[in-house]
Amino acid sequence: MMSIRSFFGILPARLPYADSNSPPESVPLPDTLTLLYSETAPSCVALRVGDEVKTGQNLAPLGAHPLVSPATGLVVEISDFKGPDGRSYTSVSIKPNSRETFDPSLAAIDDFSKADPMELRAAIKRAGFSALSAVSPDPKAWPKVDALIISALDQDPHGLANQQAFRDHADQVGEAIGLLSRAAEASQCVLAVPENLAGIAGKIPPGSHKLVLVPPVYPNGYKEVLARKYGEGILLQGKDGGVVGNTLVISVEEAVGMLSCLRSGRPITEKTVTFTNGTGTPKNYKIRIGTPIRALLKTTGIIPQPKGKVIVNGIMGGYACFSDEQPLGSDAMSVSVQSPSDVTLFQDTACTNCGKCNTVCPVDLEVNLLGRFSEYNLFDKCRTLGAENCIECGLCAYVCPARRPLVHLIVHAKQVIEAQGPEDENAEQGIPCETCENSCKPLRLFEPAPKEERAENGESR
Repeated sequence: MMSIRSFFGILPARLPYADSNSPPESVPLPDTLTLLYSETAPSCVALRVGDEVKTGQNLAPLGAHPLVSPATGLVVEISDFKGPDGRSYTSVSIKPNSRETFDPSLAAIDDFSKADPMELRAAIKRAGFSALSAVSPDPKAWPKVDALIISALDQDPHGLANQQAFRDHADQVGEAIGLLSRAAEASQCVLAVPENLAGIAGKIPPGSHKLVLVPPVYPNGYKEVLARKYGEGILLQGKDGGVVGNTLVISVEEAVGMLSCLRSGRPITEKTVTFTNGTGTPKNYKIRIGTPIRALLKTTGIIPQPKGKVIVNGIMGGYACFSDEQPLGSDAMSVSVQSPSDVTLFQDTACTNCGKCNTVCPVDLEVNLLGRFSEYNLFDKCRTLGAENCIECGLCAYVCPARRPLVHLIVHAKQVIEAQGPEDENAEQGIPCETCENSCKPLRLFEPAPKEERAENGESR
């Protein structure tokens, strides 16, 4: 097991991912489930306090994305909620009943091979999965997908949830790939598996997909890294009202969940998360979507200490929670509890130009310059240096001997750039060059690697 006890101690040459078989333990259904909806328009959430809801019911029928109820129960509160990311949400709290009633509008699909791809995308969206609708909310307006990657790697170096889904449901992975290949209309399919699970991967019947074995080293589980190394180069995602990229990456846990949902006509109401407190082996727990963190902590028996931290989705790239009432949604991957001695205290120290942050950056950014430009509000220069390409893995802050909050600075720059909108096409592109007296264009990141190089990165069959 890897140990990340301090960002500034003697660092290992590599950060290996956790490797453990951890069948999930169920967390009891809490007295209240809370869902967060990113669209804050009151008309999107068509509910009032006191309404009864069914499991699988779309609580936001007028919104661009569905808000699917994970339980049958009574709506007890609807309010505004400020998330840890600083964004505004509509919060819907449900008191679940002991007897579950499923919404009939979710229908099972008998034969995926004969279903229209648009019908499959619409069904996946209606079930509450965001992997496809985050690219294009309209199932009819679907972009060209050059590569589809189904990943068995976890993003958090302590995470085990996605690996466990692969261990437990390897017999369903082939069919899940077939479903998503048809739904995404992908030109090629890749199954990315960490090398430590090669034995399980070898038991999956050959199909139209290519198998690649990925070194289980952080941050190889990030979608952007997988797209660059094993896809066609650029992660497919919605941006500025359009779509950019060419490679769609979906986790095994999501893929198997979609398969189960479309087979049964019932929504996925549970999520597996990995829990760690810095000691012992990480452990998986199965929660009902919307469960507050306090319910998970109660099951684990861990009480956070004063001045400690509770972090969701990994201490490298996750976020700290200010309240144990924070709900765990369908995007929750892990929960980590840090003791006060393990909490990193960043400092307002000047950059020493050691270059360590640039060396470890998986997307080749000039991190030292980005940090300083953001610090002094030079956001145009941050845009020119490609701040938007940062995947927020945290490796730069992990190795920084000056304890600079590099991730925070770059994320702030990204938020400002996003608020400013697309760059003016008439604006000068690049930085003046003293040598040639021209404006050198900024480096384009995530260009597709040559096919020969991608072939060397994994094995296929």
